[in-house]
Amino acid sequence: MKLIIFIFAFMLLTASISLAKGLEITEISAYVDYDEAYTYRIEHVSRKNSASVPVSNNSKIDADILPGSNVTFTIRIENTFQGDNPDLKGVFAKVTIKDIDDGADLDEESLDFDLEPGNDERVDIKFEIPLDVSAGTYNAIISADGEDRNKTQYSAKINLRLEVKKQSHDIRITRVLLNPSIIDCDRRAKLTAEITNAGSNAEGQAALEFKSSDIGVKSVDKNIFLEASDEASDEEKTYTKTLNIDVPQSVKAGNHPIFINLYWKEIALFDQKIAELVIRDCSSSGLYGVENAQEGHGEGNKAVTFIGPGDEEMTNQEGEFQKGELIIATKETPASNFILASMLLGGALIIIIAALAAIGYLRNKKDGAKNKI
Repeated sequence: MKLIIFIFAFMLLTASISLAKGLEITEISAYVDYDEAYTYRIEHVSRKNSASVPVSNNSKIDADILPGSNVTFTIRIENTFQGDNPDLKGVFAKVTIKDIDDGADLDEESLDFDLEPGNDERVDIKFEIPLDVSAGTYNAIISADGEDRNKTQYSAKINLRLEVKKQSHDIRITRVLLNPSIIDCDRRAKLTAEITNAGSNAEGQAALEFKSSDIGVKSVDKNIFLEASDEASDEEKTYTKTLNIDVPQSVKAGNHPIFINLYWKEIALFDQKIAELVIRDCSSSGLYGVENAQEGHGEGNKAVTFIGPGDEEMTNQEGEFQKGELIIATKETPASNFILASMLLGGALIIIIAALAAIGYLRNKKDGAKNKI
């Protein structure tokens, strides 16, 4: 009985080894792309944003990975068979980061490809690290799978350690909405911005400012508190400011930037975004717009949003953030309707005059014929 169990175990081990043979992960590297927050661009902090990762289980990805950053894995996969051995079909790589998205996994996979014996292929797999991620170490599983012409499966897998770090102070502007972004006769718009604490410390003196000397906008919210605890809700970590903008008629047509400034301790500028308001003369309305423009802002005017990486949010009629689709429509104006009506009326008059002239001509010709008789 023991001999049978030993033989069965040996067969399973041999089978698992044969599955791994022929397909191998031979190289892994990671590159980190950081958020475009203003403080990231001006501070002189040296970060390690790329790393070559040893291809062995439990290797650490030695790069500085922060909340909201993008991590791209470059994976080299090789068909280690030689000579007349079969090609491998439908080969693809997959990366899974365990429990990183509020307890859920993130996973992405590459497109599939074929590999001849002795050949290799490099693939890129990109992840966006959640902004509200907890600092800590997460398991990253990299795998490769394929099969030969006989449907025999081949696979390889590596378990890595991915560490997410948090800065002590890290507040960012995560969303900006200007609705509409193009105005003409009705010179009203609404500006909304959302800020988020992605750092490890709670912030009690943040300030959010909307400023534009061009159109006379100057509005500051001070003493904003943003929680930082991993147990805190999204509402406790974020703050939203909305301002209704009435542009004076004295402001000339053109492009007018509005600065959205986020201050730490109400002094240090930590982040900045710019929303551009386009003002057109009342008579220069043209072909532009968004069908779901905000009520009271003129049908057809365009809403513009700046949103986080990988997001696809737009707005609804109340100017709230939601999933949506940008729909371009033609804006009709009273001037264009008047011109069209005038053209139609003029054409009708020409036809009537021509008809009367033809009738008069025929009548005169008939009377002339009678006189001759």
